[in-house]
Amino acid sequence: MTNSPTFLLPPSPFYLVRHGQSVSNSIERTAGGGVDTPLTEAGRAQAQTLACVLHHLPLRPSKIYHSHMIRARDTAHIVNQDFGLPIMGHPDIHEHMLGDWENIPWEDHHRYMASGLEPPNGETQAQFSQRVAKAFTPILEMPHDTPPMIVAHGGVFRAFGLIYGVGIQGIGNCELRLFSPVPERARFPWDMHKLSIDVEKGTAVLEEIQPSFV
Repeated sequence: MTNSPTFLLPPSPFYLVRHGQSVSNSIERTAGGGVDTPLTEAGRAQAQTLACVLHHLPLRPSKIYHSHMIRARDTAHIVNQDFGLPIMGHPDIHEHMLGDWENIPWEDHHRYMASGLEPPNGETQAQFSQRVAKAFTPILEMPHDTPPMIVAHGGVFRAFGLIYGVGIQGIGNCELRLFSPVPERARFPWDMHKLSIDVEKGTAVLEEIQPSFV
């Protein structure tokens, strides 16, 4: 018999979304927690498309939490226009504080990260993942009728994975994932599904995604 794992976060399902395309995304430059870059028109359109996906979910979010950064905040409010759900900004789910790596070309950032470096004058990976864990804990402890939705950043997906020692990479703009707890699984006690819409059938499509183990 195996022992049930100890959850590092409360075992409660939730949706996690990356913001729509930002200006910094469009020119392929980093924008961590120190660069408050706005959405592009394409990013706003992505948020409107995401709202269509939510219309077809069997379980719509009960509440929306969003990073205080403008790209996440505006994404959340655009998505919520058709729903009028309770919505709340959260000060601690902003992007990784990149210090001297803010506003550098993506290729440089990827090279530094692959080398195992930490951003000078920024947060370490451990500090970032600990901040995200502390921010998520009270959200997931609250009673919700249906899973809450957290609108944040690509780095927040990565930080969530690092809490459990797994990699969650390649998150697209306005990508929506559902995290469902699986208490009996020892390594990464969550099922992770990417959600999209089947335009012809008008139904939500759930694609199971596996994390990479690091």
